[in-house]
Amino acid sequence: MRRTKIVATLGPSSLKLISQLSKFVDVFRVNFAHGDENSRREYVRLIREEAPESSILIDLPGPKLRVGDIGRMELKRGQEVLFSPKGGITVEDPVFYSSVKEGSVILISDGLIRIKVTNVSEDEVRGVVLDEGVLTSRKGINIPDLNLRSGLTQRDLELLEEAISLKADYVGLSFVLSAEDVRKAKERIKGRAWVVSKIEKRQAVENLKQIILESDAVMVARGDLGVEIGLENLPYVQRKIISTSKTLGRPVILATQVLESMVLNPMPWRAEVIDVANSVYQGVDAIMLSDETASGSYPLEAVRYLHRIITSSEDKVRSTRPTPSGPDDAVASASLALAETSKSKLIVVHTRSGLTALRVSRLRPRSPILCLTPDPELARRLRLCWGITTVVVKGPSSLDEMVSLAVEHCRRLGVKGSVVIVAGDPSTEPGRTDFIKLHNLDEEKGLKSTKEI
Repeated sequence: MRRTKIVATLGPSSLKLISQLSKFVDVFRVNFAHGDENSRREYVRLIREEAPESSILIDLPGPKLRVGDIGRMELKRGQEVLFSPKGGITVEDPVFYSSVKEGSVILISDGLIRIKVTNVSEDEVRGVVLDEGVLTSRKGINIPDLNLRSGLTQRDLELLEEAISLKADYVGLSFVLSAEDVRKAKERIKGRAWVVSKIEKRQAVENLKQIILESDAVMVARGDLGVEIGLENLPYVQRKIISTSKTLGRPVILATQVLESMVLNPMPWRAEVIDVANSVYQGVDAIMLSDETASGSYPLEAVRYLHRIITSSEDKVRSTRPTPSGPDDAVASASLALAETSKSKLIVVHTRSGLTALRVSRLRPRSPILCLTPDPELARRLRLCWGITTVVVKGPSSLDEMVSLAVEHCRRLGVKGSVVIVAGDPSTEPGRTDFIKLHNLDEEKGLKSTKEI
């Protein structure tokens, strides 16, 4: 079983391949920065119809400045260009014209194209191309060190309601600046989806711990983040985001230019393969493909290659033993130690809130994690988490009933030998992890050789 999950962005290249992609993809991403309400609704409908077991991440655009619909424009070094709402390089957002100053450097398309501003007026900006390239519609614009008051726009709040109405499993918040942005979104969501905070601004890195604690999951959005902090600083910051997320028990997704060469080629570059493997070694929960599956020429090949790279790298992932912050974490850590010393084939987790599953998953155990939960929505959300396979079950009323349920599912899977069962007592409030048991399935009826701790 592959334990690091795959997220794939749906787009024109992959619309007719959803069923084939779902053999490898755990979560499909729908980017609300593109399309209209009807096209977005159709994307979600197709996923639900053709990949009913897959989860859905809906990504909000955030305060992202973008080029308008300009088609294809080739820019040469030294060329004079015009930004305006009506002509040249079209940009409609008035924030752009109020933010740039003479002498500013505008970065477009993840920093591949640089333009120095020579003149600014109320609704026009003129500049000279420093780094040339081909510019196409809807590419992102970055203005380094631009300070925003909030990463959540009024448009985001409107789209958030649309995402909830479509029953998204996760909502991605772009350009999060502080924990307050996350709290504001969660007040609207009211537990109906997990909030994924995308770390892509310098301010977010400065407020990293508070943002992660407030979020349900985190994304290392390397495109804009690299532009914001400088590419030379990106490897260290990526590692910091991943390690902090794991320590705090939040799933973390790696994104942007994962297998970018496969937008045009049927095989990845060697450097991309090494990058993916290193991300797996660092312990990311999931890796996301963007243009590779949304608009690339080889979406299915890209997903297959990512699957192959991950599976060949996962046996190098080391289990972690963070210092327990309380009894619940200590019990989860004990389940890992017990599974290792007993050479258990499986760790069975029963959870109502998801917290027990997250506590075990962040330790990156060698044994697969089978998660039993009575909540079908939670089961879909846990698909994002490292090493977890979920099964929806009827909620047990006692520990004995819970153990019997775990044994039943192990036998259905044909598991032999010992398994570790870890959970919260069903008779107490959700969120606790206070029960652990070593169970030998080879004994008659599975009852004679059980050890309870």
